Amino acid sequence: MIFDEALREARLLVVDDEEMNIRIVTASLKKAGCFNVSALTDPKEVINWCSAHPVDLLLLDLNMPSLHGLELMAMMQRDLEHPPQVVVLTALTSTEDKMQALELGALDYLMKPFDVNELLLRVRNSLRLVALSKELKDERDNLHLEVKRQTEQLENTQSEILYRLGRAAEYRDNETGAHVVRMSKSCGALALAATGDSEFANQVQMASQMHDVGKIGIPDGVLLKQGKLNDREWDIMRSHARIGYEILSDTDTPLMHMAAQIALTHHERWDGKGYPNGLKGADIPLESRIVALCDVYDALRSERPYKQPWSQEDTCKLISEEAGNHFDPELTEVFLSIVDSVEGIRQQHPDELPNGESRLESLLHY
Repeated sequence: MIFDEALREARLLVVDDEEMNIRIVTASLKKAGCFNVSALTDPKEVINWCSAHPVDLLLLDLNMPSLHGLELMAMMQRDLEHPPQVVVLTALTSTEDKMQALELGALDYLMKPFDVNELLLRVRNSLRLVALSKELKDERDNLHLEVKRQTEQLENTQSEILYRLGRAAEYRDNETGAHVVRMSKSCGALALAATGDSEFANQVQMASQMHDVGKIGIPDGVLLKQGKLNDREWDIMRSHARIGYEILSDTDTPLMHMAAQIALTHHERWDGKGYPNGLKGADIPLESRIVALCDVYDALRSERPYKQPWSQEDTCKLISEEAGNHFDPELTEVFLSIVDSVEGIRQQHPDELPNGESRLESLLHY
């Protein structure tokens, strides 16, 4: 019998404490065309061997004085990341030994003395199973990578859509789109520092880009008014929270659900004096408490047509004073502990002038 071409390069290891048995088995395998055959007479060397050399199939004796084959199989399952498949070659005839070997994952169980042709057929069939398992694993791994790639692509697309809609809202009342980027990255950093949950932090970073999307529905006469808003105009302005929620709600997507909650509740206050629902304390979603802090900080630190930027010191002082009033006090402590990182984000994403230059770039021209 000649081994299939695909099996000729299979890596086999024969383990038997009897040198004569090893000679018979290895000679038979090589004669049939399987040339990549190694052998060990000491089963205690198998773990190290398999760690250093890939093995497709292990032909294993059970009754060996230094280490029983069944113990070795259990050790391989425990200690090797990818234990080799096993065909048992043994003189032990008890049903218990056979059942235990099969429970430990043996592909086949062949009794000594064995017929050489039967041995070769059993090895060939076992190698075919090994090859098929490898093909299925490779196919599964490739499918997993493709699913991962498409998922990442979908997430990137989602994030891009959220960012673009967030920019659209910002352009209604703010010539710079950098606020959306800075605020969302700051939200991600604060979420991670507060919870240690990177998945949650990533969701908050993406969803927070939509916090003011409801401004799309605010009339220009209110949104762009240079003077002080009257009571009626303030009511219209505050409606952007509900408008944003209505734009983003009615979806089963977790990311959009979070974005809708942020749009609705990021103007709620810890003391219950916020809007639109007067939520108080922990009734306000954590992601919205995070957005409230980062949004106010960036707004105060940024130049606007109606104000100069506040200093970092003055901004931190105000936020500290508002802990327990406007802001979650515990979250405020976390925010102030990472404020240097938030400032780093501001340096990386400066505001842009109307001609597209960053303010930093414009200063370098003089």
